[in-house]
Amino acid sequence: MAEEKQTPLLILVVDEDDDVGVKAKAKSPIIGREKNFEAALKLVMADPEDADANAMFAAIKIFDEAAGNWSSGVEVATVTGKRNGGLESDLKITREIEDLIQRLGAKECIIVSDGPLSPSISSIITSRLRVVSFRNVIVKQSQTIETSWMLFLRYLRMVVYESSYARTMLGIPGLIILVLGTLYFYNLLSIPLILIFIGAALLIRGFGIDTAFGGLMKRIVGISSKPGLIQIRIFTAVVGLILIVVSLIAGVQAALSYVQSATGVGFGSLTLEHIIAHFNTFMGILIINSIDLIAVAAFLNTAYNIFYYHVMRSPRVWRHVQAMLIFFFLWIMIRLLGLYLSTQNLVYLIQLVLITLIGFATLLTSITIIRAIRGARRSKHDSEGS
Repeated sequence: MAEEKQTPLLILVVDEDDDVGVKAKAKSPIIGREKNFEAALKLVMADPEDADANAMFAAIKIFDEAAGNWSSGVEVATVTGKRNGGLESDLKITREIEDLIQRLGAKECIIVSDGPLSPSISSIITSRLRVVSFRNVIVKQSQTIETSWMLFLRYLRMVVYESSYARTMLGIPGLIILVLGTLYFYNLLSIPLILIFIGAALLIRGFGIDTAFGGLMKRIVGISSKPGLIQIRIFTAVVGLILIVVSLIAGVQAALSYVQSATGVGFGSLTLEHIIAHFNTFMGILIINSIDLIAVAAFLNTAYNIFYYHVMRSPRVWRHVQAMLIFFFLWIMIRLLGLYLSTQNLVYLIQLVLITLIGFATLLTSITIIRAIRGARRSKHDSEGS
């Protein structure tokens, strides 16, 4: 039996905000003791107060200590993210770690960082390497008042002059002050308005609405770079959503108009009691006036999915064929339900029961036929492969 190949222990330095690249002009991943020492020296010369340089020197020290104690060898490397963080930074670190694994064959690592790693980076590393140890390098500071005051001034300077901090710490408060000052100038400022403004800001940030909106804008901008089939698929989904919204609005308007004419009250005088008194008819008219456009939206998206998966030669095409049958029978059944609720005619209820039974039988038959077709194709493929 062949012996398992020995793999080196990787001393891994993680610089999430790419201080090494920005300040020391070093291209990552940086592999080897000499290259890491040279990059750390350039970084400490460019910014003597940068903590990443201390992390790199600490990694070199660990490398020197472990070099003679690790039978399979030791290697030191530094990977970096991007200045503004986010998804692109995580992807860059992921690519560099996978490059290190491919080039060095490492399976275990000691992580060295100047502070706690973000959850995403920790997950990226632990999913690819077994972490033997984690070294958090904290620069020792004097606890005197003078030193604390110098630290405060240093961070204040970062807030003022570094754009990544200034946008959050200065830009947002500046915008708030500008809006409040403008409202006060025009005598539009009041305590309830301030509370509404603060509440809206907290709501947007608390539920991540701003992040979700930004991601949506990026996806919309990125649609133009996607393949034509994907663009058409997105277009049909948007058209389907618009049809559903329009159909629901039309259904509600028609139902409210019926209640208004049945009760003889004006639109502005309608109450929930009026709607509850005519609830069955209200729901029936709403269904009748909205189900057709909803069905068109469902058929449009399902038909294009059938075409899309057929072109892609994906077995998912059969699921969407079944979905088309289900939508067809659901459309008829819901329409009959709306007719029954609006007229209370038992004929529509009997038709609804019959269509339900026919639809169930058709669905079972389609499942059997599709399974038989897929089984025949699989057998043919296996026979050709053998």
